Amino acid sequence: MAEGYEYPLIDGLDVDEIIDVVNFFEAIEQAYEEAEGIKRADFIKAYRKFQEVVPAKMEQKQLEKEFANRSGYDSYEVIKLSKDGQAANLKVREA
Repeated sequence: MAEGYEYPLIDGLDVDEIIDVVNFFEAIEQAYEEAEGIKRADFIKAYRKFQEVVPAKMEQKQLEKEFANRSGYDSYEVIKLSKDGQAANLKVREA
């Protein structure tokens, strides 16, 4: 994990939208950093809010890629975990 990085944002977001985007990135961090990961329902809620704030898939992917470049955390891995299986918690096991 990179230390002291900033979350990527897009121009034109209001405060509530910025909070929703940051919450999504924090949910990804939890899946990597917390011993028990993040609750599936909490992650899905954060992901859906992110999708509402940034409805264009291309912009979503750009933000996710920039977040991965800055943090070292791949949102795709967490999203994939949220869709696979029925585990109550999502935890990315790093190799």
